[in-house]
Amino acid sequence: MRQPASSLAALSLLLSCAAPALAAETVTEDGWAKSQGFRLGVEADVLTRTIEANLPGREIVSGDLTSGGDLTSGGAEGSSFAASFAVVAQIKLVAGLHLDAELPFAYGSSQASAAGPAEGDAATVAPELEGFFFGNPSIGLHYSASVLPMLMLIGGLAASIPITQEPSNDTKAAAAAALAVRGYFDSQRVLLEHVPLRARGGIELRLIEAFHVRSDLVAMFAVPTDGGDTEFFIEQGNEAELRSLGGFGVGARLQAAFPLTETDKLQLAAEPFVGVEPPSSGMYFRAGLLVALDEPLGFGWEQGKLATVRVALGAKF
Repeated sequence: MRQPASSLAALSLLLSCAAPALAAETVTEDGWAKSQGFRLGVEADVLTRTIEANLPGREIVSGDLTSGGDLTSGGAEGSSFAASFAVVAQIKLVAGLHLDAELPFAYGSSQASAAGPAEGDAATVAPELEGFFFGNPSIGLHYSASVLPMLMLIGGLAASIPITQEPSNDTKAAAAAALAVRGYFDSQRVLLEHVPLRARGGIELRLIEAFHVRSDLVAMFAVPTDGGDTEFFIEQGNEAELRSLGGFGVGARLQAAFPLTETDKLQLAAEPFVGVEPPSSGMYFRAGLLVALDEPLGFGWEQGKLATVRVALGAKF
């Protein structure tokens, strides 16, 4: 517990040091953009049901459930459940330069089984594993610049720190289950025994006062710390939102995750959402339902497939 406590203390110190500068900030004409200004909030993602699919990152070796193997096509059929949480912060430093930080947590459980001697039979090869663990804290910078009154360009870099060392089987099972909860997006939060390095670019577009469009592209290169395999991920997300002058909005998100080192190299998901985004400072809120559209996690409306309730709550200054 010392590592989570020390990380939380470090983030608290960072935010307190930035507070005087934040108090002096005033809302600018770019305040409509989420990539601008100071934001502090909490994100939660909870599966609505247990996923019945190949366990992410699991394989059967000599009758034991161990880490390794494909993220989407491990050696065992099984089911998993997960919930993930993260404290996220965006701090404006100077001009369009911002500091980004996140502290993730996750709970997950996995039950593995293999085909029995008779068709349709299944034999449990490992007991249910479950655990709650502290994920990989991330720190990074992004620059957001307005090139037109209605167009914002964004670029940034970030790194994550794998503070969980020598994870137990329970922790590995929790991480494997949590990897799928966001449709393989933001895998840097729960990828064990790797140092994830991320580069991102994107745009925010306000075509008219009430219509907002966001698009982003992320490339992640995860360096192993235990002699394992290097992982490569590409993430691409698009959102369109209709927003009233008071900040209430409805919208939809379409995302594609590409785990390039795995057998199945594409996972599509869609998310209808509602939210409140104040035009200047105040509390923000968002709630949506992320539904997987294709294999291995979809189709999300079917029993045992991915449908995740997503909630974000925080404040902007």
